[in-house]
Amino acid sequence: MGNNKIKYCVWCGKKTKRDKMILPDTPILEEMEDKIDHYGRRMIWGEYSDWSRLDLDSDFEAELLVYDQLLATSSPKTVCKQCLDEDERLWDKYYGSDEVMFDE
Repeated sequence: MGNNKIKYCVWCGKKTKRDKMILPDTPILEEMEDKIDHYGRRMIWGEYSDWSRLDLDSDFEAELLVYDQLLATSSPKTVCKQCLDEDERLWDKYYGSDEVMFDE
């Protein structure tokens, strides 16, 4: 007998039939990614980033720290197909190049 319990997407709240998957605690947020692009992606993230040389206000710096933590922390969660598709689209848009580096 299958699990008839109603499930909801933790990212948008819609009903879904999808099972739990290990995913980041937040989807990619286009507004944050646009802010990162505004300051220069290489200046914000990566080997040569140095926030002390940027004119970041403290609120944006705090947003970056929280956003980074949410993207880097994964756990099992239920997410609908629409959210997964949108997250994949944004991944391709902002991180789909060969320039993306991950910590080992």
